[in-house]
Amino acid sequence: MKPSTIFIIIGLLIISLYCVIDVSYYSSQLEIENKSTTPVVVVPSIGVNEDINNKSVYDGVYHEPQSFKPGNGTVILFGHRTLYGSPFFKLDKLKKGDVVYLDWPGIGRAEYTVVKSFIVDDSYLMPVDQGQTLFLITCHPIGSTQQRLIVQAHLKEIDPTQKIIHKPNPHNYYGVLIILGFLIGGLVLTRFYPVEEDRKILMGVVVALTLMLIYMYFFPIDPDFISSKLLEINQFFGI
Repeated sequence: MKPSTIFIIIGLLIISLYCVIDVSYYSSQLEIENKSTTPVVVVPSIGVNEDINNKSVYDGVYHEPQSFKPGNGTVILFGHRTLYGSPFFKLDKLKKGDVVYLDWPGIGRAEYTVVKSFIVDDSYLMPVDQGQTLFLITCHPIGSTQQRLIVQAHLKEIDPTQKIIHKPNPHNYYGVLIILGFLIGGLVLTRFYPVEEDRKILMGVVVALTLMLIYMYFFPIDPDFISSKLLEINQFFGI
């Protein structure tokens, strides 16, 4: 087996682990129960329609526990820009005047209007006593954790009669598309790999890793666990 083949196999393994993070994430989202008690953040201008959790940013959009619910004070929401469903991937596209809705069980629909966005260092601590304000926070730039992009919005009104209607989020099925994309990409790579005698080996690796992704889709594991292992691998290779 050629050294180049070994490097490609290592690359495929690392890529598959990144795929496992989102495959596990999307699969686990399909199993969330008690939707009637789950708040939702909706941002029509950038296509966001995500459940809000009180567990971790690795589970999607995370509500900072030291902040408040809509109408009771400052609301702070965190979300990843890459991986873990990338709920705030397009957060930088929000502009002044855009609308953000928080559908919150027991409260109703809170409508916020974006007033500005700004960038701070990752060490910045957000005060939680800024009145009836919403902050959406994510990493910046894409793929980096060195800074934070913050979108600030002010509460316009709360409609207590608005019923929370949970619609199936089509993003939850992206796990299947990720698996298909990995398989197709791997097959194309194998087909055009110049070392003909190693093509069968690459084919076997691609099929094995695809089967692993399928397994992870039906039996998801904690995405944060995979993320920690990837960090160790990247540190080993000095990435």
